[in-house]
Amino acid sequence: MTSASIKAVFDLLRERNAPLNVQLMVDNLQTKKVKKSQVEKSLDSLVSEGKVTRKEFGKQKIFFLAQAKLDKATPEEVGALKTKAADLKNEVAKEKEDAGAIRKELARLKTQLTEEEIRERTRRCEKSVAEKRERLQKLEKASGSISKSKFSETRLQLQNNLVLWRKHRKSFYGIWNQIMESMETANEKKLMDDVCIETDEAAGVKFADLNELVAGSAAAKKRKLSPL
Repeated sequence: MTSASIKAVFDLLRERNAPLNVQLMVDNLQTKKVKKSQVEKSLDSLVSEGKVTRKEFGKQKIFFLAQAKLDKATPEEVGALKTKAADLKNEVAKEKEDAGAIRKELARLKTQLTEEEIRERTRRCEKSVAEKRERLQKLEKASGSISKSKFSETRLQLQNNLVLWRKHRKSFYGIWNQIMESMETANEKKLMDDVCIETDEAAGVKFADLNELVAGSAAAKKRKLSPL
């Protein structure tokens, strides 16, 4: 036992200010190379000096600083500590509030488009507008060369084709749905590809779009077809 080992044991108890047994102190003083025998002898010395209190619970012994030997805080020091604790509590609350605001901002940013995504959408919109403008110009140029009778004939033919389209589409899906019901594990899209069936969507056509063309005049509106 040396004065250095006694100081190391006492400083550890003062730092922790909590009951410790011999083994815990040995583990914590390994970096200072204080052996178990030195810890035990240092504790005996500190206990005899009244600086440390020893409590025995059967074979278990615990040690802690003698409270009577500790300096008591003055009312001013207690008040200062309370003020500091209140300030720290406010700081923690502010940090939590700031962290919450940051999380909300991150969540909001995740739902927004990136600059690259905005540029990509803009490019797609511009391309779509250009294609539709070109189509409109072609229609405007061609409109003067079509006679009224030819236009009416074409519209009537389209209307008749739409009637057949709706009829045959309904018949097809009636049979197709029965087939799919009997093949519960089948992949519908793959099966269509295997038997070379092309849907309206795959062909890039819509019944509703063509139906709107037929409904362009008052006479046609009376006979307007309903999309499936």
